[in-house]
Amino acid sequence: MSESNYKKLCSLGKINKMVTGRGLGNKAQVEFDSIPERFRVQIVKKLGYPPKKCTQNLILNYYKDDYEAVDFYAYYLLDEYRTLSTEKQEEYVKNAQMLQALEIYIKETLAFVKSRNGKRGLTEIWNDAAVAVAEVKDQIGHTLPKSSRRLKEKLDEFKKESYAALVSENFGNKKASKVKDSQQEALLRSLLRDHRTFDNEQIAMVYNSVAKVQQFPELSASTIGNYRKKWNLLVYAGTKGEKGFDNAIAMHVKRSAPTSPMLFWTVDGWDAELLYQKSSTNLKGNSTTTYHNRLTMVVVLDPSVKYPVGYAIGTQENAQLIKAALRNAVQHTEELFGSKHKVLQIQADNYAKKEMTSFYEIVSDKFTPAKVGNAKSKVIEPWFKHFNKTYCQLAPNWSGQGIKSKVQPNDEYLNKIRHSFPDQEGCMMQLMRMIEMERERLQDQYLQAYAEMPQDAKKAISQQEYLLHFGETTGFTNKLSHNGLHVAINGRKMEYDSFDINFRMNAHLDWTIKFDSNNLQEVLAYNEKQNISFILQQKYVQPMALYDRKDGDSEQLEKIRDFNKDAKKIVLETQAEDSRIVNQMFIQSPELDHTLAKMLIVDSRGQHKDQRNSKRLEPAQKLLAKQNKTEQKTVETNWEKEQNDYLSSKTDFNKYLNLDHE
Repeated sequence: MSESNYKKLCSLGKINKMVTGRGLGNKAQVEFDSIPERFRVQIVKKLGYPPKKCTQNLILNYYKDDYEAVDFYAYYLLDEYRTLSTEKQEEYVKNAQMLQALEIYIKETLAFVKSRNGKRGLTEIWNDAAVAVAEVKDQIGHTLPKSSRRLKEKLDEFKKESYAALVSENFGNKKASKVKDSQQEALLRSLLRDHRTFDNEQIAMVYNSVAKVQQFPELSASTIGNYRKKWNLLVYAGTKGEKGFDNAIAMHVKRSAPTSPMLFWTVDGWDAELLYQKSSTNLKGNSTTTYHNRLTMVVVLDPSVKYPVGYAIGTQENAQLIKAALRNAVQHTEELFGSKHKVLQIQADNYAKKEMTSFYEIVSDKFTPAKVGNAKSKVIEPWFKHFNKTYCQLAPNWSGQGIKSKVQPNDEYLNKIRHSFPDQEGCMMQLMRMIEMERERLQDQYLQAYAEMPQDAKKAISQQEYLLHFGETTGFTNKLSHNGLHVAINGRKMEYDSFDINFRMNAHLDWTIKFDSNNLQEVLAYNEKQNISFILQQKYVQPMALYDRKDGDSEQLEKIRDFNKDAKKIVLETQAEDSRIVNQMFIQSPELDHTLAKMLIVDSRGQHKDQRNSKRLEPAQKLLAKQNKTEQKTVETNWEKEQNDYLSSKTDFNKYLNLDHE
């Protein structure tokens, strides 16, 4: 290399000058790796490979950041499902990066030596590399071995097992672990998940009996207890079932409360934590009293503000009690908003699912049952805890917060005051007062939220729907008479009728009457076989005496007269239409002339003309109109006569005559 060429390469930065040659006795030093290859080949041929210090620099050139190694050790789990410490993570990352640099260096050096017909052997290259790795130990911070043999073994393990090869067996007692292979693990997990829920001592006995034959290390009960905790995810479902797994282990969905009322209701039953006393008599006539009795309360909750929109109280949860709670909810919406409402979505458990599903679908636009056994999916469960703590716990007959809870009343004191416990009706009144207190606390907030909700989310339920699905029944069927339907409701005889002509059309059917005890002005007549129903109104009672007449009587009387007129008109129109159709049939089918039907239907001349039949109907229509007019006139005349007679009976004309005479 000429001096001018050397200076030019240095000025262009193609040769990296490490030490300048200025000053007495100083020599310029350049980085071997920066020298152009055509010169490096000549240097190696003439002087051999560079000194070891340069080898160290070459290895550092191959040392690069490995972010995959960083992620691997950050998320690496030990046997006990612990992660590596931050210090160990950094150490293993540096070791991995150093081994990768070492591997590239060995490959590059061998390729370089072979391409230049060099005489250096692989052993010599590895020895130089081991020295270089040791020299950069403090600079890098790795913990790789110094021996070339051990270094080569470490690299081979790394190439075979990747990053996991660097994790020490000492972590997690891996070296001392007595359960190492898949057979041991499978056997132990099978015993841990057995449906008979063996304890640790029982499992140790069974496992060790197999271990002696298979020459496994035997396990103590405490060791098995550690594995039970370690493999809890894998064995929990076996001992607790799928429901237990879903509640305790599985991931749960986090949901937000509805943004407005009437968007979502949830329904569930709860054994109220209030005790009441109940007396009973056995077959021998002996009377006994029990004091541990509790009522069941089904609540319909609107989670938007956790408002108890409906409830029903009974001795046990059943389909009828759930329906009563939903009936109360629909009735309460009328008290709150002025009309009965249905909810957009309703959630309930799977109790009496076959019977209740169709019922839920009537009350809501969409029914979404909660998953079987997943109590945490229902927001009403925490509400029961709130209700129990806020209200029930203040009562002297409070029974606690559930069997598993540590918060329990003093049993001895409860026993002393048991005679003061209310009876069943008194306990019901306690719960009703508590529910009403909770409603009163939240009602203003609930009404305000309803006023602000979108109009399209408000779904009214018709009176016909309400009575059909929520109405009470008498237990009997009724038939229509000219006076309407005569129904006995709660010991009272009631009469109902409808101004719908179709109800009269079905007078031959038997009707089931459905009613709301809070409003007997309207009832529903329902025939299950034909699947038809009509809203009936309580019959208006007209006074016999004109003196007793009041406002509205005349309007109601006129309404009935109009209905009867319309009914007769329908009869005549139907008669005329039937006659037209039959006559047309005989005209189009001459073969009917010799049938018995013709002798009964056609006139004496055997005519079938529409005009002749129309003329024959005209006198009947005129006569009917005349009769109606005469009847109306007679009624009006009689009413005027009755009024005059009545006024005459009340007026003393002699009195006025005497005054005039005087």
